[in-house]
Amino acid sequence: MKRSRDFDARLIEISLPEGSQQIIVESTGAPLKLQLSGSPNPIYSVLDSQGAVVRSAHRWLRQLGRQVGLTYSPRTVEQYGRSLSYLSRWIESKPPYPHLSIDDNIKLLARSDVNNWLLAMAADGANSSTTLHLREACIKQFLNWLSTKEGGSIRASENSPWGRDDNLRQLVSTPSASSPKFIPAEAAIAVLNGMHNECERCMFHAQYDMGLRISELVELRASDIPHSQQYDQAYEFIPICVNGAKGRGGRRRERITLISRAVLKRINRYHSTPEYKLAPDWSINDPDKPAFLTVNRRQWSVRNASKQFKNAVRRTDSVDAMKTHWLRHGAAFSVLRSDMGKNYQDRMLMIQQMLGHRRLTTTEIYTQISPAMLTALTKKGKELNRLEEAEHIREATYLGPLQHKERRGHRE
Repeated sequence: MKRSRDFDARLIEISLPEGSQQIIVESTGAPLKLQLSGSPNPIYSVLDSQGAVVRSAHRWLRQLGRQVGLTYSPRTVEQYGRSLSYLSRWIESKPPYPHLSIDDNIKLLARSDVNNWLLAMAADGANSSTTLHLREACIKQFLNWLSTKEGGSIRASENSPWGRDDNLRQLVSTPSASSPKFIPAEAAIAVLNGMHNECERCMFHAQYDMGLRISELVELRASDIPHSQQYDQAYEFIPICVNGAKGRGGRRRERITLISRAVLKRINRYHSTPEYKLAPDWSINDPDKPAFLTVNRRQWSVRNASKQFKNAVRRTDSVDAMKTHWLRHGAAFSVLRSDMGKNYQDRMLMIQQMLGHRRLTTTEIYTQISPAMLTALTKKGKELNRLEEAEHIREATYLGPLQHKERRGHRE
């Protein structure tokens, strides 16, 4: 049983020992005994500050866990568990019904209580409308489930904070789709130079080069990296197969994107370092070894990668704000400005394939910058050579082994 410090020790991950069919989770009074099926997916549970299981939250997360791979992805269940842990923490600190337990408070939550919780989340730093909308959607699904027979019918459907027939809108409205961010190479260079280690710079340069989602980036394996010797030297870009992050029911679907020879050279150089080759959790030639490791030589998580990226942005004077996903936008605009393909339409189709969009209508968000505007943005009106751009970024941001500015978390 593992507690996550990121969730203030209120969301725990239960890993089933090999060959075991049951584990014991200590609760207040008698222990709660779980009969487990041996599923490889982790099971999440929410605890109060005393270490007791919040039973209603635990039962719902168990129910969601049974649908992993069919309806939900493991990451979605983890996100839902995190939202429930935030709700439990708020109930403990400012309970709507002070003399009742967390579970009993959950049974009685009204619309005004959910609104107060969302206001507390906003005051605590979750000021993004998208974040608040998703957290409310999670709690809505959870409370509605508690009114079903499967959820124990511990809430009355007519007392739903969103109306008996779901006739009340969510308190946080659906956020409007944001425009893609134009990220030129100079901005990417500035942020990469805000990172202290080559392992970080190499990884995020790869994201800008291939247009990957951050979840796809951290899941990339050493065996996914193509061997440049297998391709004609005239090929400036080489196809690479990645596991997409947005398949149906949480299932990943493969897609082909392109990696430049400049970034491939950078990755190969990183893989030849002792820090990467001798990472203690993998053998030197383990094909399942992550393509990128943290400075501690461990697997990246999405949260850790996003945090390190945010820290790098803060260190950069020339960039006010940037998110990891903007590098994906930057890759798309780089293709649109480039000499790849015969025309603008060819490049749009190439972006659709590289980014893994099912429909061209999704890719069309990038048409907000017209061909004429792209020409104006391009130096002297000339089309961009993406290989030269990738080489320029590599040369401007590469850190040799003795140039690292920071070393964190050395193992003893």
